Amino acid sequence: MDHPGGAGWSGAPEEADEVLRALADLYAQWSRVGADIASRLRPGAGDTDLDAAEAALAAPLPPGTRAWFRAVDGVEPVRTRFRTSLPSIGPGGWVPLSLDAAVRRVRERDPSDFGDRLPLFARDEQFLAVRLGGGVSVVDQLILDDPAGSFALGWSVPLTHLLGAWATALIASVLWLPDAHDWVVDPFSARALRHGHLLD
Repeated sequence: MDHPGGAGWSGAPEEADEVLRALADLYAQWSRVGADIASRLRPGAGDTDLDAAEAALAAPLPPGTRAWFRAVDGVEPVRTRFRTSLPSIGPGGWVPLSLDAAVRRVRERDPSDFGDRLPLFARDEQFLAVRLGGGVSVVDQLILDDPAGSFALGWSVPLTHLLGAWATALIASVLWLPDAHDWVVDPFSARALRHGHLLD
C-alpha cells in the first residue's frame, strides 16, 4: 500500500480528504510503534469495483467511504473469522473488510439485517457498518443480538471521528501486542479522550 496522502490520493471531496488525513495519522502512529498492520493493508479498490458495488447494493457509497475503500481494501491475511490473531485497525481488534467481502456479507443475509448499511469492520459478532446514500459517512455499531442473527444497534459516529479517535488513542497511551495484533488502551487515558466509547 502506498503511504496515505501519496500519489493518487488527491481530488477527493472534503469528507474524503478528512478520511485520508485520519488514515495518514493512523499510519504514522502504527509506524511509530512498529505495528505490522501498516504493512498488512491491501491496496485500495478501483473505481470500477466501487461502481459495481454501488450497483449491487442499489445505493451510492458516501464520498468518505469511497475514499476509504480506494485506500484500503481489507487486510492480509484475508480471514472470514475474526479475533483469531490477525492485524486490526484500532483498539478492540476491528478488522477491515474488503469491498468484495463487505458486499457479499450484505447480500448473503436477510435484507433487513444490515438495512441500508455496508459493513466496514468486523469483530467477533459485531460490525461497524456505514450508512449508504449521499452525505457524510456515518458508522453504526451493529451487535449480533440473538441466535436468529438479528443485530442490535450500538453507538453511531461519523467515520472521520471514528478513525480520529483511534489515531488519538495511539498517541495517548496504547500498548501494542504483536502476537495478538490488537490494541490495548490504558483505561485512564481512554477516559480523557473525546470519543472514549469508540475504544471498547
